[in-house]
Amino acid sequence: MSKIAFDHELAKQAAGRLDALADELEAGLANAGHSLGPAPAAIDPVSARTGDTLDEVGGSFRDSYLSGVRELRKIAANMRAHSDSFGDTDSDAVDVFRGLS
Repeated sequence: MSKIAFDHELAKQAAGRLDALADELEAGLANAGHSLGPAPAAIDPVSARTGDTLDEVGGSFRDSYLSGVRELRKIAANMRAHSDSFGDTDSDAVDVFRGLS
């Protein structure tokens, strides 16, 4: 016989830790974001084009990075929602059995 157990308090803690991780990642990008678009080394066309390319690559990285942060936040929100749902179900079950005694 198998037994399925779900600790909704632990799930809430995990969701909080995921949110904290997302906050740290976002802050890290904000603090180091300037390095994703360095200034061209000179004013010649090659340096200008290189600077533009680095800006494009940095922008793409920023977008991708922030997409990952958003996904972490979605996972955390989903865990919280499921945790609350399981918690409500547990409370409802306890109330049903209380009525039997």
